[in-house]
Amino acid sequence: MSVCIIYHSETGNTRAVAERFAAVTGGDLVEVRDLTGYSKAGMYLKGAPRAVRGERAAIRPDIIDVSGYDAVAVGCPVWAFNPTPAANAAVAALQGVEGKAAAVFCTSRGAPGKTLERLQAMLADRGADVWGGVSFTERDLQKAEMVEALAALIRPQVKEKGDSVRTASTGSSR
Repeated sequence: MSVCIIYHSETGNTRAVAERFAAVTGGDLVEVRDLTGYSKAGMYLKGAPRAVRGERAAIRPDIIDVSGYDAVAVGCPVWAFNPTPAANAAVAALQGVEGKAAAVFCTSRGAPGKTLERLQAMLADRGADVWGGVSFTERDLQKAEMVEALAALIRPQVKEKGDSVRTASTGSSR
């Protein structure tokens, strides 16, 4: 099973989940950087309203080719109960996501709000076969069972399609 884990992290919590998820699945990480360069106050004052409006940020990488993977996971922090503008842009930047098994995850201090639901809808609109999502609170960050629950969302779907391992850039078997 080859998994591409795409994530946006401003404070490191989402990165920590993505790294643990990659360790469990053997997945490849793609960190999406918001080129806005928010300060801590700017995340709340400028970023949160943009998240509520569903806006997209200018990001790097600006194209994310997942055509060589069996599954995709997208994760981000919760900003004002919504995905970040960088996460919105990351989903829009995906190439080759059609028909892929997919899962989403988010990190927050409390409730995920509409974050999981919106990420799932965006991926489904892009043609991914979305199997659900997992929300991580600060208390959940170190819980192995939470990362395992995320991995369980895509493992059965990928095995049904075959357990090939491919790279995104070349499409060749590893």
